[in-house]
Amino acid sequence: MQLQRQDPAVTAVLQSYPDPAWTVDGQGLVAGWNRAAENLFGWTSSEVLGRCPRELLGLAPGGTGVQELRDAHSRPVHGTVISWAAGSHQHHALRVSTGDAGMVSRRLLEGLLEHVSDAIITVDPDGIVLSLNKGAERIYGVSAAETVGRHVDRVSRYDGAHEYLDSMRTALVAGGAWEGVEVQITTHAGRQVLIDTAATGLFDLAGTYCGAVLVSRDVTPVRELEQSLRAATRALRDRATQMAKATHRDALTGVAARSLLQERLASALAAAVDSDEPVCVLAADLDGFRAVNDSYGLATGDAILISFAAHLRSALPPSATAGRLGADEFAVVLPAVEVEEAERIARLVRSWTPPTPLPSRGRRTDDPDVGVTVGVVRATSLECRSPFDTGVRSVLQRAEAEVAAGKPKD
Repeated sequence: MQLQRQDPAVTAVLQSYPDPAWTVDGQGLVAGWNRAAENLFGWTSSEVLGRCPRELLGLAPGGTGVQELRDAHSRPVHGTVISWAAGSHQHHALRVSTGDAGMVSRRLLEGLLEHVSDAIITVDPDGIVLSLNKGAERIYGVSAAETVGRHVDRVSRYDGAHEYLDSMRTALVAGGAWEGVEVQITTHAGRQVLIDTAATGLFDLAGTYCGAVLVSRDVTPVRELEQSLRAATRALRDRATQMAKATHRDALTGVAARSLLQERLASALAAAVDSDEPVCVLAADLDGFRAVNDSYGLATGDAILISFAAHLRSALPPSATAGRLGADEFAVVLPAVEVEEAERIARLVRSWTPPTPLPSRGRRTDDPDVGVTVGVVRATSLECRSPFDTGVRSVLQRAEAEVAAGKPKD
């Protein structure tokens, strides 16, 4: 009797499958027999090749579903037979459901995989699905019965499935890793899903690639949450920037707020320590402003402040910083400006007058004329070297004292 040998292609398919599996050729004879089948049924591949499955196992032709088979010692073997066609061959695999020797650990493993939320799919070298767990059924919306034995591209609607598998196979055969690969697929129900996949290659004893185990996870909710967080972060950052701008600028007049003016003055004082350049501060206070608010209302008072702030900015060099200290009090930081130049700028500031005559209606006879008083000081060497609060406060207080001294007498 001539010794039968398995077709290498058939062997590769069967050896990659963890359950007992065999292949029947077009004449209905065994053409392939994997190691799990040898262990369970007690027949070696050389003993079964070329024989009828019915004679060996008691399997009826075309038998699928729940079956009662027998092993080499005529002992019953219970399980579910899954079959799929591959050309002229018919592949069969048995999911054992009894306590047969050697299958306890296998059943335990299957039980664990069935409760794993990730999708676990095994494929042969050609991408034919050999098995898939409940996680895969749930994520992809398919059933094992309609998927096993078919190409993995039937699992979902993904046009790049073949290129995807070729790339995976090339990486695994070369000993490379295949993990963290994300693709957007569409389930047969039409749902868009972002899948993160890792794969492990299956190899026989000779080192030949026999397929792969694909573990996939639906990361759609995670990525949507990440996008939401990024959008929220951007919104918060933009809001913080707007708030920072708002706190650094006076909302009514557009000049620097008190905090920004103090920062600019502190920077100018610190820079003067090394450069030995002068730092002057100009302070300005509107005359008769309280009477404007009392007689004409806050709207007129706001118009006066806006007009003066615009005039103040127009009189300053580019390096200067004008700011509002509060109410009708303003100050200007003049870095690297000598006192003589600061006095010239002060004269320009004093030349301001309200843009239009104030209405006579509502004016009281004792209301003072609206004008501006200006004072100028130069920072001392001690103030330049003093800590932030001390130096800044000292210069501003001296400038405000100059303004108070120059106010019109009643």
